[in-house]
Amino acid sequence: MRTNQYAMFLLGLMLVIMGKAYAAPGMSEINNELFDKAHLKNIENPGTLKYTFSKTSFIDGDREDTIEVVVKNIRNTGRADTYFEFFTGENKRPYQERLDQRGNSVFVLFLEYDVHEMKRLTGGEWRYFQRYLRWAFAEGADKKQVEVDYNGKKVKAWQYTVQPYINDPKNDRYKLYSSKYYIFTMSEEIPGEIYQVKTVVPDGKTWKEGDPVLVEEKVTFTGFEPE
Repeated sequence: MRTNQYAMFLLGLMLVIMGKAYAAPGMSEINNELFDKAHLKNIENPGTLKYTFSKTSFIDGDREDTIEVVVKNIRNTGRADTYFEFFTGENKRPYQERLDQRGNSVFVLFLEYDVHEMKRLTGGEWRYFQRYLRWAFAEGADKKQVEVDYNGKKVKAWQYTVQPYINDPKNDRYKLYSSKYYIFTMSEEIPGEIYQVKTVVPDGKTWKEGDPVLVEEKVTFTGFEPE
C-alpha cells in the first residue's frame, strides 16, 4: 500500500471509530488505549523499537520476520518522529515516516496489513473488514490483566480482545474467519507500550490460549535499542 493509501486507512479508521463512539457517552477503553494514548512518552532517548513477526497458517505455511520502529527527534512533550522497517526482503511494506507522533503506530500498520490479508484470503473488500474492526473498537473489548516478559522479569500488562466479525450477518461468506480474534497486549512498563498484537483464527467457534488454531499471526516486542 502506498503512503497516501495508508493515510486514508488510518483516517477512515479514526473517523468511523469516533463517529460510532460519539453516539454513546465517552470513548471505549480500547479506543483510548490504542488511539489516544501517548505510547512514546516513556522513551527518553532516540533508538529503535524491535519486534518479531511470526505466522502459523495451515493455508500459507509458517513465516517469521522482523519489524523496527525508529524513534527520533524526541520533544519535551513526549512526541517524536517515527520511521518504519516493516518486514524485510520481498515482504517489506513501503511505509513512510510519521512525524510529531504521540502514539506507537506499529499496531495500525499491522491492522492495515491484516485487512489486506483478509481481502486476499476471502476475495472480499478490505474496507469491509476495516469497517467491522472500527465498530468492534467503538463497542469495547474484553479486558484482563496479564504478565509479560521484559528484560528478564515479569511486568504487568493489560490484554484487550475483540472479535469483529462474529456478529456480522453476512459472515457465512467468509465462514472460516468469522470467529477471528484480535488481541492487543499493552504495558506502560515497556518502551512504546505495545507489547503484542495477535490475531487468531480458531479451529472452532471459540478459542483460549493453548487451543489449536488454523491461523495465528503476531507482532511481539523484543526490546529497545538506544541510538
